[in-house]
Amino acid sequence: MSRRATYNNVLYEQNDRDRRKQAFIRKRKRKRALVVLSFFGVVAILLLIIILLLVNFIKKKYAEHVEAITYKEYVGEYPDVWLVDNSLKTGSGAGDAFFEITNTGEKTELDLKALKYKDIVPGSKGLVIVDAGHGGYDGGAEGNGVLEKDINLEISYKLKDELILRGYTVKLTRPDDNFVGLTQRASIANALEDPVCLISLHQNSLDASEGAASGMESWTYRREGCEELGNTILEAACKKTGAKNRGTHFRTNLVVTSRTTMPAIIFECGYVTDATEAAKLADPAYQERIAEGIVDGIDNFKLDYYGGE
Repeated sequence: MSRRATYNNVLYEQNDRDRRKQAFIRKRKRKRALVVLSFFGVVAILLLIIILLLVNFIKKKYAEHVEAITYKEYVGEYPDVWLVDNSLKTGSGAGDAFFEITNTGEKTELDLKALKYKDIVPGSKGLVIVDAGHGGYDGGAEGNGVLEKDINLEISYKLKDELILRGYTVKLTRPDDNFVGLTQRASIANALEDPVCLISLHQNSLDASEGAASGMESWTYRREGCEELGNTILEAACKKTGAKNRGTHFRTNLVVTSRTTMPAIIFECGYVTDATEAAKLADPAYQERIAEGIVDGIDNFKLDYYGGE
């Protein structure tokens, strides 16, 4: 073999070794880059998980330190998250669909109204007589598809529930759609021991020839406590519902007020002959507000007249 051929062979082998070395170096660099990328990928995922956990932790801690820690009055306006009796609560913001958050994140519906009055001893405030006017074959006033006896009975049920919730015991003179005579209603009331008051529920009406009217009013007898009861309930119920206050009036021939011995009123919740008011009176939510307003008035009357006993 000539010297030139030997030289070319050596050069070829050298170049081949260099190519293999460069290929090995490139392969090693790719492997190192892959390891580095994998490492930083895992680190990035771990950091993301840590950040998410930290954000969730901060959000929970913030929620647990909401300024509204004490119970707010049931007025229909609440923050999104707040504390009641050291338990985290959340709601719709409308005051009608609040939930208690459990440790697992589950939600259970919360009765805020029951919570508000939970410390009141059942029956501790005394007895209230609720008289749903008319009934049975006596339908009472009718207008705009509304029949008085039915509305009276529906409101009486809601009034009973509200009274019991707030610590009263209740006697219904007409618990269903049956006729009960006026004298019998007075006798039922007078036979009960030390009632706080009697509320006889009615709906008002006007003949077409008399024009139009709307609003609430009370009728009673000139006996101690009756006028005060009428005025106090009217003020509270009108405030709760936004209805017009038509005042307290007196008549001597209304049996449930003149022949009873406790403070007693006939409470006219509205006019069924007014289309707008009739629609409200048939609405269960509006009936509930009437009941709440009446009990607000009874609470105020009891405080003023009986000194809170």
